[in-house]
Amino acid sequence: MKSDFFGLIVAGGVGTRLWPISRGNMPKQLLPLSGSNRSLLQDAFARLARSVSAEQIITVTSKAYEEPLLAQIQELACDYPGINVLAEPIGRDSGPAVLWGALRIHHLHPEAVVAIIWADQMIRNEAAFDEALGQAYGAVANGGMVAIGVPANRPTTTLGYIKYGREVGEGIYEADRFIEKPDRVTAEHLVSEGTYLWNPGIFVFKVSTLLQEYERLAPTVMGHFRDQGSTSSNHDWRDPDMMAAIYAKLPRESIDYLLLEKTDQLQLIPCDLDWSDLGTWDELYFQKDKDENGNVVSGNAVTLHTRNTYIRGGRRLIATVGVEDLVVVDTDDALLICDMKCVQDVKHLVEHLKERNLPEAEAFEEHVRPWGSYTVLSEGPGYKVKVLQIHPRQKLSLQMHNHRAEHWVVVQGRVLLTRDEEVVQCTANDYFYVPQGAKHRIENNGDGEARIIEVQQGTYLGEDDIVRFEDVYGRA
Repeated sequence: MKSDFFGLIVAGGVGTRLWPISRGNMPKQLLPLSGSNRSLLQDAFARLARSVSAEQIITVTSKAYEEPLLAQIQELACDYPGINVLAEPIGRDSGPAVLWGALRIHHLHPEAVVAIIWADQMIRNEAAFDEALGQAYGAVANGGMVAIGVPANRPTTTLGYIKYGREVGEGIYEADRFIEKPDRVTAEHLVSEGTYLWNPGIFVFKVSTLLQEYERLAPTVMGHFRDQGSTSSNHDWRDPDMMAAIYAKLPRESIDYLLLEKTDQLQLIPCDLDWSDLGTWDELYFQKDKDENGNVVSGNAVTLHTRNTYIRGGRRLIATVGVEDLVVVDTDDALLICDMKCVQDVKHLVEHLKERNLPEAEAFEEHVRPWGSYTVLSEGPGYKVKVLQIHPRQKLSLQMHNHRAEHWVVVQGRVLLTRDEEVVQCTANDYFYVPQGAKHRIENNGDGEARIIEVQQGTYLGEDDIVRFEDVYGRA
C-alpha cells in the first residue's frame, strides 16, 4: 500500500429507478445486486481496499445512510473509523460531495493521490480495475487527473460518454470530449464511431490538482467551502454545524458538469472492466442469465407462455400467463409492473407517489441499524408493534424513552436485557417489561440471530424519542 494513496467512495444516491427495492431508507448501493452475497457498497469498498489502505478510504454519503453504511463497511473492516464517513446534511449531487471528500483528504495528506469510485456499480473484471488504478496512480503522481473509461458496447441514453483523442503515454490518451446522456440516435452514432467510451465516473487525481481546478472552474462552489471554513475554528472538515451552513448555500451540481467537462487537465485510460451501473431494471435484466424463453426469474414465481420478462418475486406467489417484455417486482408492501421500454419512467412514478404522500415511495417496512434491523408490523393510536432482529454479538444503545413503555417477547436466540440496574438473561418465550423513563438495552450475546417482538404503548411513538447514554456505534 502506498502511504500517499487515498480512496474516495461516493455513496449518496437514492437509485429511484430501481424502486421498489431501492428506496430512501435502503438505496441500491446498500443492496446485494451484483450476484455476490455483499452489497454494491461492500463490493466497491473491497475492490478499492486492494489498492488503498482501508483507513485511508473516505466515504461521502447522505446523513440518512450513515449508520447502515458504516455497519456494512465494518462487516468487512471492523476497525474502519467512523470519522471516515462524511454524512451530507442535504443532497447536492456529486460536485459538492467530491469537493468535500477532497478537502478532507487534503487536510490529512496535502500531497495525496486520490481514486474516486462510486458505491453503486458492478465490475466483473477486477484484475483490470487493479491494473488501471495502478497505471493511473503513476500517471498523476506529479500532478494531473485521469479518468478510466469503459467500452461503449451498446447504445444507451442513461450514461455519459468520453471521446478519447491522441495517445500521450502508453495506454493513456487525451480526454477530447464529454457527452452526457445523449438521445438514442446520438448514442447509436457514438457507439458506431468507435472512439467513445462510457464514463463510469472512476477518476484518479492529485488532490492539489483537483482543488486548483475547483478554484479555477467552480469558484462559487469552492468559495462557499473556503469562506465558511475560514470562519470556523475547526479546519478538519468534520464540523457538522459548519458543513450544514455550507450545504445550505450550495446548488445541485454534478462533478461532470461542474468540472470534468471544462478542465484541460484530464487524461483517459480505456479499460474493459466488464462494468455496469445497474441503474435500471432493463440493465439488471441485461446482466442476468436468461432461461430458454428469455426470462430472468427469481423468488416465488411461476411463468406460462411468458417471454423476455424480468420477474423478482417475494413471499407472495407471482404467476404470469401470455405476457412479454415486462418488469415485475414484488416486495412485502409494493408491486411494480412495468413495460421494459418504460423503465426510465420509474423515477417519475416515485415522484408521483411522493406527491400523493405515500410512505412506500421512500421507506421500506424494514429499517436497518448497525445492530441489525426492525420492521413495523402494526401501528395505531397509542401503540406500535415491531419485530427486532439483532445480529450475533451486537447490542442496542443504553437508552430511555420519555413518552412510551415497551413490552418485549423473545422469540429466537439468547439475549441480555437491561432495565435500570437489573440485567436478565432471556431466551425464547421469555417476557420483559420496560416502563416509560427506564434505562434499557438489548444485547445479543449468542452466536446466532436473535428476534424480539416489541409492543410500544404511549402518547408519542416516534423514533426521535430516544435518549442515549451509551452506544458502541458512536451515535449521539
